[in-house]
Amino acid sequence: MAGTATVLADTSGIIALLDRSDRHHLEAVEVLQNYSILIPATILPEVDYLTHKYLGEAVAKAFLQDLTNGAFDFLTIDVIDLQQALRVMERYQGVPLGLVDASLVALAERYQIQRILTLDRRHFSLIQPETMAYLELLP
Repeated sequence: MAGTATVLADTSGIIALLDRSDRHHLEAVEVLQNYSILIPATILPEVDYLTHKYLGEAVAKAFLQDLTNGAFDFLTIDVIDLQQALRVMERYQGVPLGLVDASLVALAERYQIQRILTLDRRHFSLIQPETMAYLELLP
């Protein structure tokens, strides 16, 4: 699963990809064209909620259809990942790091994926993974 052409997607990265009016849309499309994008199960509720709210039901459904048709790779989360996410949250107690962000860090560590498609520089730029030198934030 890990590799030089793999990127984990955060909610904000997917929203930028789906929203043609987003100022980072073209950069997100470029990431899609150059990397295999992994969609962690933990971002789906946020993506669905925000897409329905701001972009409409048709866009939300189209994203899920693309996901189920193989346009993206789907990454499940196991109890071991949740345990690691909790450890990440404990390490960064002063940072308002929720389950979604912490789970991305846990999955990145588990699968040795350094790249994250995210616009959330505030949280991810503070994180130092245990098993890698750094996280590369795209776009």
